[in-house]
Amino acid sequence: MKIETSRNFKFEIGDGEYWYGLCARHGRQYPLSKNSDYSHDFRWNFTANQEAPLMLSSDGKYIWSEEPFKVTVKDGVLEIEGKEDIEYCEGFSSLREAFLAASAKHFPANGEYPPEDFIIKPQYNTWIELIYDQNQKDILKYAHDILDNGLPAGIIMIDDNWNRYYGCWEFRKEAFPDPRAMCDELHSMGFSVMLWVCPFISPDSAEFRETRAKGLLVRDKDGRVVIREWWNGYSAILDLSNPDAEKWFCEKIDRLINEYGIDGVKLDAGDAQYYRDDDKTFGNVSAHTQTELWAKLGLKYRFNEFRACFKAAGLPLVQRLHDKLHNWPEGVVPLIPDSLSQGILGYAFSCPDMIGGGAYTEFLPGSLNLDEELFVRYAQCSALLPMMQYSAAPWRILSAENAQYCIEAGKLHERFSGEILELVKHAAKTGEPIVRYMEYSFPHQGMAGITDQFMLGDRVLVAPVIEKGATTRTVTLPTGKWKYCDGTVYDGNTTVTVPAPINTLPYFELA
Repeated sequence: MKIETSRNFKFEIGDGEYWYGLCARHGRQYPLSKNSDYSHDFRWNFTANQEAPLMLSSDGKYIWSEEPFKVTVKDGVLEIEGKEDIEYCEGFSSLREAFLAASAKHFPANGEYPPEDFIIKPQYNTWIELIYDQNQKDILKYAHDILDNGLPAGIIMIDDNWNRYYGCWEFRKEAFPDPRAMCDELHSMGFSVMLWVCPFISPDSAEFRETRAKGLLVRDKDGRVVIREWWNGYSAILDLSNPDAEKWFCEKIDRLINEYGIDGVKLDAGDAQYYRDDDKTFGNVSAHTQTELWAKLGLKYRFNEFRACFKAAGLPLVQRLHDKLHNWPEGVVPLIPDSLSQGILGYAFSCPDMIGGGAYTEFLPGSLNLDEELFVRYAQCSALLPMMQYSAAPWRILSAENAQYCIEAGKLHERFSGEILELVKHAAKTGEPIVRYMEYSFPHQGMAGITDQFMLGDRVLVAPVIEKGATTRTVTLPTGKWKYCDGTVYDGNTTVTVPAPINTLPYFELA
């Protein structure tokens, strides 16, 4: 094994060599090969999803830094430029060996994993159905409709605007007359309950005045409290490097848990793009470190979910992919490569976003862009990923036939939930991905560049349909004998085309 340290590395990519890592949102652009033309500066250009200062090679090498760095591939040359020292390590036999070595040294798994409910039960987010009109009556109706339409109870995530305003984490009384009764009823039906929260504070509020006076807010380079634009307007931001800011926030959440019976929180935002490296903060930290601290705050709550993380690999945090659109190229197609990227970055406990995508306008009554086939294929793709999350109600937007296909996808997930749960427990001990690149499980078999199929562990090969209108699927099989979901057994080390009608998720089990 050879280790070098520098702030700059530049070397040729080998023939047949592929590089993985850095961020989930660039899944379709990875892995990088000598034919790639790619440049991204992760020091300043934030991607709003899971990131890690990590790259791994199919030839058994890894690159790690404690800070983000710039990556460029041009004319077969990979160049890395960092703010701080970068570690380059080679001498391992495979992508898997390189990952395990990097994980053990730099982001070891801590032995814990999210509650089993995330794996064995579906998640139901209220965003699509209620948008900004979150209210007690319709949340309870949504829960009853879930059961009445043949779907099992799971985790209800009450999304944005249940609260009075940002920083005031109290239920809106006009919309939630009795939050405790609502939670008790949801619990009696078999649901766990989570609430959407963020690190923002609405200006001109009592909470803003309090946190400003106590020095709990991020200030700009001139010492003024920042009011920054985000997707819902303009807000101040908690300085998470200040232990008192974390304490202030957690007291609000703990009160919700103790008074109303809330089970946990969906910790949204926290993206590095809302901070600046030259901000004045209690701990004098970078923008990326604020994102890292937001993730570590979530460790206080077993029921958690994140969309933006930095250097939070190996921790028992639920990691949702960034919001997907309701179309094929930006909705279904990225699901596999982005999920694969999550896994190789050490974010094993992954969720593929809301089934059908999170663009609520496409699910409004009368929408001309609703694609029922896409919704079904999205549900099928989620079925053999670690988690499934619904938001748009299948019974409302789909035909009875297509809604049934979604229920069948859920039953498939339930059938494999025991195996997935064992992989979750294994990941908690070893850090290994649950969703794996073909190259990870079957090194040096010519599959290093494949990103449209994946391994669930080392035994189940999944090849979801990601093309509109397709009724067959071409799949590359590794060495061995592989049993297709219709019972047909195929010899491996070849490419096969299998039937994949709308009611079928193509998958194989190692025979």
